[in-house]
Amino acid sequence: MHDATPNSPVQAEQPDQAQPTYDPSEWTPLIERAFFDRLGRLFGPVEDQVRDRLAARIADLEHLVTNPMDAANVRFTALAIAAFEVLSPMCGAAEAAAIVDDCLNSPLRPQVIEGTAAMLDNVPDPFVALVEASKEREQTYFGPSFTFERPVDDQDTYVLDIKRCVFHETLAAAGRTELQPILCRFDLNWADAIDPDRHHLRFVRPVTFASGDTCRMVFTRQEHLSPPEGCH
Repeated sequence: MHDATPNSPVQAEQPDQAQPTYDPSEWTPLIERAFFDRLGRLFGPVEDQVRDRLAARIADLEHLVTNPMDAANVRFTALAIAAFEVLSPMCGAAEAAAIVDDCLNSPLRPQVIEGTAAMLDNVPDPFVALVEASKEREQTYFGPSFTFERPVDDQDTYVLDIKRCVFHETLAAAGRTELQPILCRFDLNWADAIDPDRHHLRFVRPVTFASGDTCRMVFTRQEHLSPPEGCH
């Protein structure tokens, strides 16, 4: 998981803010509040139990935190872990995973898609804007505890390899790597806003930590040919 609200390069604007920000310490509390609101409506009053489990899990995972960005990103991951561990004995692992997926990925999706689409619709070059936002977030949202490599970075294609991911390391340390697909799906909140025909770019993830031992993101311009001469 790499880019959107909060794991995407483009986010919906926060209230009273002219520009989106890329600070996980601001976004993780927003996600958490939305998560618990949806959890209460979907499952019932289990917030106290999940918060107790969350506090215990954060204490267990404290060794992964080396900076303020880590603290927020580990907490984001631990929220999914804690909710899954509370719900599983009550409704089974499959239903618990589905509820966690819904609570984590659904509440902010409309705003993120709207914000991302609006940004791409209103910049001179959507490809350049998306790549620049991704690079900014590498520094301001993820930070030094993630390892990024750029095997291709030119005017038409940007290939980003994430070799080290705190989200993945947190799940592995907690013994909950089965939740990796849920966290990786968070990126779809912004990626699904890309319209190749309108924005003339494509985004794909051929592999993530949910399916392999790395995560690769590919941003590339969409070829758009001029109509043949004489065609109108």
